[in-house]
Amino acid sequence: MGYEPNQIFIAPTFQALYMRAGRITVSREELQARQELCEDMAQQVAEQCGALQFEKDLPESEALRLCHQGLLGASGIVSEAEAAWVVRRTAELLQWPCPEWLADLVRSVTPS
Repeated sequence: MGYEPNQIFIAPTFQALYMRAGRITVSREELQARQELCEDMAQQVAEQCGALQFEKDLPESEALRLCHQGLLGASGIVSEAEAAWVVRRTAELLQWPCPEWLADLVRSVTPS
């Protein structure tokens, strides 16, 4: 059986970043590529956040906030909405609770 790219799971939370009037605004290929980039970034950020939290003895929420600020300053690699998604995914990977500031941010940057 051959490889079918449409079988790759796109998280509903990620799809929501590209939803307008109930429709996804980019091609499936672009959506998949953006999610793969953001998932890879979340894996890397999780390592950095964990180290930052341990080395500087920061609260989890503050380590996530610093990583979010770093993503926003990363020369436009990710959008503001994608940065919020990456940090929320990072919290999931680290099994940290999603801080209220992040939940509020995700709500504000996700189209309704």
